[in-house]
Amino acid sequence: MVVPSRRECFELLWSHNVPQNIIRHSIAVSRIAADVAQGLLLRRKRINLELLDRACLLHDIGKLKAIQTGGNHEEIGYEILAKHGYGEVAEIIRKHPVHYIYDAVNRPSSWEEKVLYYADKRANGHKVVSLRERFADFRKRYQNFRESIDRAEPLAARLEKELLSP
Repeated sequence: MVVPSRRECFELLWSHNVPQNIIRHSIAVSRIAADVAQGLLLRRKRINLELLDRACLLHDIGKLKAIQTGGNHEEIGYEILAKHGYGEVAEIIRKHPVHYIYDAVNRPSSWEEKVLYYADKRANGHKVVSLRERFADFRKRYQNFRESIDRAEPLAARLEKELLSP
């Protein structure tokens, strides 16, 4: 498994012109994920902390290009990271869109995928918010996807219980 260093992650983000606000968001996601992962480790769950951290830092690497071209940022990010030889990281970030939680094929399944998905839904910008607040923000920003957001929210709440319950 090839995982980039933290320095390489930031170099990749900068080389792909990822704006500072998205980088700050990614750092916040990484911090939330680290806290959740520590709880899982205490419950004797196997999770690769290094892989999770790098996936968190790079999960929105395709966001700017997606905004500019209209593509899916997770697929663009997947392509960027796969091209750089970071296939394992690419696979994890591929499963973080809000609606994938109810997609039988693409649903997050590994601990790393689940934690990234959840941590991303708890970070609004660089601030930690509740799932309810984050999903309310999604509804405001992505009005065309309200049905998907409404369908995903209770499943995200169920995932929260799975990740955080003792």
